[in-house]
Amino acid sequence: MVLNSLNDAILVLDHHYTIQHFNTCWSNMIKRSTKHIIDSLFIDYIHPEDQAKWRDAIQSISKKLTPTQLTLRILTPDQEIKWFEAQLQQLNPQQIFPITMTLSDVTRKTQQHEIRKAGHRNLAGLVSRMPAILYRGLNNTKWTMEYISDGCFELTGYHPEQLINQTQFSFGDLIHPEDAQSVWEEVQIAIQEQRYFDLSYRLRHVDGHYNRVTEKGQGIYSQSGDVLSIEGIILQVS
Repeated sequence: MVLNSLNDAILVLDHHYTIQHFNTCWSNMIKRSTKHIIDSLFIDYIHPEDQAKWRDAIQSISKKLTPTQLTLRILTPDQEIKWFEAQLQQLNPQQIFPITMTLSDVTRKTQQHEIRKAGHRNLAGLVSRMPAILYRGLNNTKWTMEYISDGCFELTGYHPEQLINQTQFSFGDLIHPEDAQSVWEEVQIAIQEQRYFDLSYRLRHVDGHYNRVTEKGQGIYSQSGDVLSIEGIILQVS
């Protein structure tokens, strides 16, 4: 099948915006079987912060009957974040449904852009010269990072691109095993109470030794109170 040879994901959505057809690129990316993909809602794969953007896009295409383009973050089952340029259009120009969607992976390009943009901030510039880390990431046990400052190299021995959006090796793997559970629990309590968290734990350097660090951070919440991500600063303890 020609569609299965493409590097872009191709989906066909019905009037409920559930997936009715897809190519191999999509199933490989989200690592799910056909029975789990068919009839699943596409919005369930979208990063919470981008779901409103998706709703606006499908409302637009249903009214104008013209192709619509947007950029979306997709979450894989293991919480890896991927950026896509999506194009939606009707399969039949005379009918709203079904809708075809082409998803082009722009993750690497977008990550580099976000890192450069964040690097322009005065605070990030200051922290990059210190044994400290500014970060923004997902609230999962891997602590998947969406952004991490250059200071992570001095503190961990890893460059930002080695820790951003990684699933096989993540920032969570650097936390001392004896500290990992308490770090997770303290953050979850703070998030439930929608307050800042203040942590102390050991962080592993690439050469094998551990640095004692303190971390201060907070959750980022949607209007309904759901946690979208966390952000904060990590400092080495003298």
